[in-house]
Amino acid sequence: MAGNVSSPHPHLEDRVIPVDKSHGLSTYDAVRRFKRCFRKIKIGHSGTLDPQATGLVLLLTGEATKLSGYLMDLPKRYLADIVFGEATDTQDAVGLVVRAGDWSHVTGASIREAIERFVGVREQVPPMYSALKKDGRPLYVLARKGEEVDREPREVETYAIDLLEIDLPRIRIDIRCARGLYVRVLAEEIGDALGVPAHLAGLVRTEIGGFSLDGAISDAEFEALRDAGPPGVGLAEAVAHLPAIAVDGEDLERLGNGIAPRLGPPLPEKGSLVRLVRADGGLGAICEVGPAGFCKLRRVFHDRYAAERGV
Repeated sequence: MAGNVSSPHPHLEDRVIPVDKSHGLSTYDAVRRFKRCFRKIKIGHSGTLDPQATGLVLLLTGEATKLSGYLMDLPKRYLADIVFGEATDTQDAVGLVVRAGDWSHVTGASIREAIERFVGVREQVPPMYSALKKDGRPLYVLARKGEEVDREPREVETYAIDLLEIDLPRIRIDIRCARGLYVRVLAEEIGDALGVPAHLAGLVRTEIGGFSLDGAISDAEFEALRDAGPPGVGLAEAVAHLPAIAVDGEDLERLGNGIAPRLGPPLPEKGSLVRLVRADGGLGAICEVGPAGFCKLRRVFHDRYAAERGV
């Protein structure tokens, strides 16, 4: 990628960077750690991961911060350890034990039968220990004060749950799901289905859409990015799940002024999202397809190299 005279670290601009978050670190802590290394780079993320969990988070730099909402909606994959015999007030290993019970009747066959009940589309009640808000206050703040409020069930979708290990009272499962599933709640739900208290003992996020934990950068190694090549992927590749339509010439100039081009045939389905890609492979915009080829711009991305190309 060509250099950018306005940035001291041009190879780190406009990137979606897969990061392996450490245990005990919040997503915001990881963002702040990156910011301490590269203060002049705009930085964001595409979804949080609990401090007790480890694994994949996506840090977004420069124009990539505009992609946050589109990346949050991508499917997720987790490895989860569940322990039977104790339920906690936080539904994970850091909480206080609120229920205990005998797990000796649990078998591999009963576990496999139970987890199958949670595959598909269903409703799930969000946990009190979550970032959801009630009257502007995060639920976890209310929970820490001993308060509990009614929560409306939410639709969640789980594509698959595979039982990987059984070492009772602990099991490990591999979960593929859509955005919105609370794995700590799932752990307790599986326990309830088996007639035994349970909690989430460990969680690793291994995939977000096409991004994988394999090859992710440790949050302890940000400083090494200073002298490395561009990390992660660029804007257009990050939203490769959206159909691509080439844009050039007058349409590209008009796009720079915030004017949506009219798309030619074959037209994508009305209401679908597409990415408009420049001739150099850069992402020009994300737009929603309307009737007769008209489209509505959702996000326009600044071409920081246009001046260098004389555009």
